[in-house]
Amino acid sequence: MAESLAAAIAAIPKVELHLHLETSLRLRRLLERQEGSPPLGEPHLIADPSKFSGYDRLRRLRYAGRASRIADAAYTTANIAAITAQLMNEAAAESIRHVEVWVGGRRGFALLGIRGMLEAMAEGAGRTRAPSVGYGAILTIVRERGPEEAERSVAEAVACRDCGVAGIDLAGDEHNYPPALFARAIGMARDAGLGITVHAGEFTGAAGIWTSVYQLGATRIGHGLASADDPRLLDRLRDRHVTLELCPTSNLRLGLIPSLARLPLETLRAHGVPVTINSDDPILLDTTLSRELAAVAHAHALTPEDIVGLQAAAARAAFLPPDGQEALAHTVQTAALLS
Repeated sequence: MAESLAAAIAAIPKVELHLHLETSLRLRRLLERQEGSPPLGEPHLIADPSKFSGYDRLRRLRYAGRASRIADAAYTTANIAAITAQLMNEAAAESIRHVEVWVGGRRGFALLGIRGMLEAMAEGAGRTRAPSVGYGAILTIVRERGPEEAERSVAEAVACRDCGVAGIDLAGDEHNYPPALFARAIGMARDAGLGITVHAGEFTGAAGIWTSVYQLGATRIGHGLASADDPRLLDRLRDRHVTLELCPTSNLRLGLIPSLARLPLETLRAHGVPVTINSDDPILLDTTLSRELAAVAHAHALTPEDIVGLQAAAARAAFLPPDGQEALAHTVQTAALLS
């Protein structure tokens, strides 16, 4: 039964909304292929975050997972395009019909500029062997870099709408950098028509989710686990059609849930909150969207029909015009019936 469900999930057309490019890890693997250097190995096994807690655990996992410094010379337009094309081909192999790729690495932006990075990514996305896979770029603002840098970054993203920018994400240290600090920057993005998603309710409580929705106008929340503890918040998320981007393996690795069975999926769905499943950092966590869906289906007794429903919810939350969202949802549901 498990094998047949995994096969069904692999064939179901999918949408992924929360997928970080993880530039340094992908560059390292690209260099390995180009130069025949010793393989990186499995970065998800390198870090032992058990000695850390909260956001420090995430920083430790990412730091150790990178394994070694990537030379500045590796950050070229050609290499960024190549790793984006590889990601898009991986998505196509998983029957993903639309993917939003997140990027926020300081080194890439410093060396190529924000426009340079986004243009290189768009070039790579256009090279995919499956041009039917839709693409959008999400520019991540890191809270620790401050609101002034956030405003500069948003201004550059808005100026780069022609290179596939679909939205802005606010991520980083939730505890010390609350969403309100970034209201001006996010307002600039929202006024320009970019989608807004915020990492919130991952390492702190529900208050950050409330603020992200009401002060920043977020229509999606990255992770959002803390919402399950606040019935009033769940009602607001449902009524405002705010979608949660759940990332199960990420939450498990960071110690935010004790097991996949404790992912609050039933609570969220019972309240009518739109929910999606995502891979987050696939190389770092050794996962894919299909694996995430199969693991959640096993832990929560989901049917293939449930999985299709999750994909339709993701389609309707994609940072696309409303008619594009509905067309994508129709494509996903219709193709699933034929698969």
